[in-house]
Amino acid sequence: MIESLGAPVPAFPLLLLAGSIAAEDRFSAVPLAVASACGFWVGDLIWYAFGRIQGRRVLGLLCRLSLNPDACVGRAERRFRRHPATTVAAAKFIPGFSLMVAPLAGILGMRPAQFAAIDGAASLAWSAAAVVSGVVFGARVLPHVVRTQRAIAMLGGVAVVAFVAWKLYERRWLVRHYAVARVGIAELQSLLALEPPEVLVIDLRSEQAFSGSAQMVPGARRIPPGEFEKHIDTMPVDREIILYCT
Repeated sequence: MIESLGAPVPAFPLLLLAGSIAAEDRFSAVPLAVASACGFWVGDLIWYAFGRIQGRRVLGLLCRLSLNPDACVGRAERRFRRHPATTVAAAKFIPGFSLMVAPLAGILGMRPAQFAAIDGAASLAWSAAAVVSGVVFGARVLPHVVRTQRAIAMLGGVAVVAFVAWKLYERRWLVRHYAVARVGIAELQSLLALEPPEVLVIDLRSEQAFSGSAQMVPGARRIPPGEFEKHIDTMPVDREIILYCT
């Protein structure tokens, strides 16, 4: 439950160790899997309720841990909209993704009973897999736990540093290769004031930014970022197009 609420607690190694101890001492591992599943389920239900009550602010808060918050929100939302039930079921097995899906299900209005059923089954499957892995390996797991923890910690640190470095490099590369000319406010106002207007403004702000704003550029056309490719063929060829994004 603590991991499900967002704390950096490694539940899988803990359950793996618990399963191996259960195998060594010959007691049932079923309560371990059930208790773990219940903990995950309760934590997810809490996030789901926050999503229903607080809306996109919850998702934005979680995505602040990402190096690219807008992309983080948009990516999670696009996946959920395409396959909501499958996304909830698979999220448990994708590190870091489970924390995003539960509040997203509440934000996008997934039925409480449907979310509770799918998430409960996924939590049980994930927990059972972790515990059974420990049971299968049994006592062979225990002597290697300390060495494995050290190796995982070292590799995790290297992976985090490499990931941050790659994201910083990727961001600089994208800015350097795909930077485009910008239009100032005064220039845009003058272009929109012409009759007929010589430009079309496409509002490509993220869902979070768009829903939190009460204003749009006059005459702008709203297209969610994830749906832009679907509307390319409808763009006018006789006017300059200006993209307005976050």
